[in-house]
Amino acid sequence: MCGRYVLIDGKKVIASFAMINKIRDIGTVFDGLPRYNVSPMQHMPVVVVRDGTPLVQKMQWWLIPHWSKDGKVNFSTFNAKAETLEKSRLYSPYFKGSRCLIPADAFYEWKATITQVEKQGKKKNITEKIPFCIRMKDERPFMFAGLFSIWKNPAGEEFPTFTIITTTPNELMSRLHSRMPVILPEERFEQWLDRGFRNMTELAKSLTPYPARDMKAYPVSKLVNNSQNDTPKCITPAGNEFSGR
Repeated sequence: MCGRYVLIDGKKVIASFAMINKIRDIGTVFDGLPRYNVSPMQHMPVVVVRDGTPLVQKMQWWLIPHWSKDGKVNFSTFNAKAETLEKSRLYSPYFKGSRCLIPADAFYEWKATITQVEKQGKKKNITEKIPFCIRMKDERPFMFAGLFSIWKNPAGEEFPTFTIITTTPNELMSRLHSRMPVILPEERFEQWLDRGFRNMTELAKSLTPYPARDMKAYPVSKLVNNSQNDTPKCITPAGNEFSGR
C-alpha cells in the first residue's frame, strides 16, 4: 500500500520532467511545499489532462466517485490495486479515461518486526512497526500512477480527488511490505495521461514494480507515525540504508 508520501520542491519537479516543464499555467499549485508527511484526505498537486490540456491541479487524496450522492465514500479509496482495476466496478471507469500522475520525492512504509522483551521474568514476543523512507538513489522526484474523479455538488462546484495505484513489490520493497505504489517511467507519461487511449490490456503493462536497482530505503523516526508531524526530521535516516540491485 501507500499511505504517506513526501513532496519537497515544485521547481525541481518542473525541471525534472519535460512534459511538466511545458505546462505554462501552473500558477500556485505547488505553494505550501515542502511536505514531508502527506496523508490521505489532504490536497496535493496532481498532473492530469482536462479538456485536452495538460495541467497540474490540487486534488484530495481519497477518491470520491462522481456518482456519490453526498460527496462521501464509506470505505478506503486512497489506494487502488493494479490487478483488479479492469474488473473493479469502482475504479474501471477511471482506469479507462481518468488517469493521472502524482509527483513525489519519497514515500513511507512500515515494516513489522518481532522483538523479544522480558516481563515479570518471562520472555514475550511483541510486534513493532518500524517506519522506512523509500526514494530514488539519486533522490530525484518521480511520479506515482493514479486515477482521478471529479465529484460535483448540486450547485455544480467541482471537488477533484485521486487515488494512488499499488502493485506487487520489487526486490527492495519485498523486504518491507507485500505491496508498493506504481511508479511510472517518463516514457509512459504521455500514454498514461491520454484520456482517449482505452486499451486497458496495454495500459496494465505499465502497472509493474519499478526497478529496485534505482531505489533505496532506510529507517526513519517514529515521528512520521503522526501525520501532524511534517518536518525534515521525518525523512532523516535513523539507521542503515539498503538499496536494490
